[in-house]
Amino acid sequence: MFKNIKFQIILALVFSMLFWSCSEDLGNYDYVDINQVEFEGIASNYTALFGEPFEIIPTLNYTKDGSADESRYSYEWVAYNETALQADQKWPLATTKNLQLEALTVPPNDYNVRYLVTDVETGVQWSTSFKLNVESTISEGWMVLNDVNGVARLDMVSKVAGEYSPIYDVLDYANSSLTLEGAPVNVYCYAYDPQFYGIYVTTEGTGTTKIEPDTFDWKVEYYLSFEMLSDVPTDFGADFIERTGGNESVMYKDGNFYYYVRVYQYRYGVPINIVDGEVEPFKAAPFVGAVGQFRGANLYYDVEERRFLRQSWGAQKCNVMPEGTLFDYNTGKDLLFMDGTSYNGGEVFAILKEPGLEKLFLARMSSGIFGRINQVYYEEIPAEIAADMAQADHFAVSPQFGYVFYNVGGKIYEYDFGLKQTKLMIDRGDEEVTVLKFQKLSPYSNSLLLATHGAGASSGKMSLYEVAPVNGDLVPLESYDGFGKIVSISYRDQ
Repeated sequence: MFKNIKFQIILALVFSMLFWSCSEDLGNYDYVDINQVEFEGIASNYTALFGEPFEIIPTLNYTKDGSADESRYSYEWVAYNETALQADQKWPLATTKNLQLEALTVPPNDYNVRYLVTDVETGVQWSTSFKLNVESTISEGWMVLNDVNGVARLDMVSKVAGEYSPIYDVLDYANSSLTLEGAPVNVYCYAYDPQFYGIYVTTEGTGTTKIEPDTFDWKVEYYLSFEMLSDVPTDFGADFIERTGGNESVMYKDGNFYYYVRVYQYRYGVPINIVDGEVEPFKAAPFVGAVGQFRGANLYYDVEERRFLRQSWGAQKCNVMPEGTLFDYNTGKDLLFMDGTSYNGGEVFAILKEPGLEKLFLARMSSGIFGRINQVYYEEIPAEIAADMAQADHFAVSPQFGYVFYNVGGKIYEYDFGLKQTKLMIDRGDEEVTVLKFQKLSPYSNSLLLATHGAGASSGKMSLYEVAPVNGDLVPLESYDGFGKIVSISYRDQ
């Protein structure tokens, strides 16, 4: 018993001494403040434009480094997109003290950006963060493919905050990995897939390819050949692509048409310009007349047999047309022009020429349900007008009034089929008219689009005009210049 009491007393003395030592030791430490960084001049939120310069000049206050020697520190600006796939979440922006970008190249989206400063001597790191909303300067507007000294260049008249302004060489502007080669052929935009808006660019050296719609970047699988079932070269180039309905489009190459229907998973495969029951494809004129959005039909023209042929919606062959009420579908004439329009609820306009003569005819056709074709109008164009119109380079039909516009040299005329009269609307003198059209499915679908080119390399000009009723003068709307020789224009939606 006495041993236990003695042992307890000894333990108590030991613990008392330890407690006293620790208490004394606490008073022996000298605390030294480490260097800290205080961030100033950085807001909590920023909005910036994709492809445009962007900068932040921060002020860094060092609590223990009065000299603020920048060589002692490393810097990093990183954007994080938490909604993207793992591989695309992190976007390094800069490794400099100031964020000064000649062009902001992260895709349009919302980001959290971290700014990190590291003391390279101690390894201590400080950071701050802010929100960054990147908006696109290339999400809507006119895509303009032009020839600059024999080489293709893609420009854009971009719509930002309701205003349009040109971006010359938009692929370079967007830091795209695509370099166009050879002469320009065609540009065409349409929503071919809900997940990927189609911007198709064709040049003689590059072939036909899409570009990424948000950034204009490029991958090899964007080639049109990846949408085709046919065995074609990777850099296959189409003459043109045209949307013919909500889920369908056609592609034309060297007298052949190919058909795409998304809902049926039809891809461009064998030519559809073959008549059901015939063996060989016919040589098709480079025009398609789409005459119905709901189970309508597409019209084609057999160049050699000089006849109209019909492709019903979803069909992969054509059919011979039934007997017409106003004219024979086996016309025996050459086709100068054909296009589907929204005029009068949806009509196809076709201009036909008597072989060897300057006799022209205007035919108009509409579509009934399930692809039935109705002949609406067929008249010879007056001889004094036809002699000039037969020399036209381009034709376009007003979807609002049905006026036929055409150019002979630098003169643009308007033909009224009701009055059978023509009127000179624009005279550009020695300038070459390179594009004359009405852009379907755009904010300017009723406006005449004109592109001309003068003597200089950058003399290309794009103009829009309002078409007035009762043969009134064209009303200028907008005009943009500084392009090369424009060969193709298409409007891209958001």
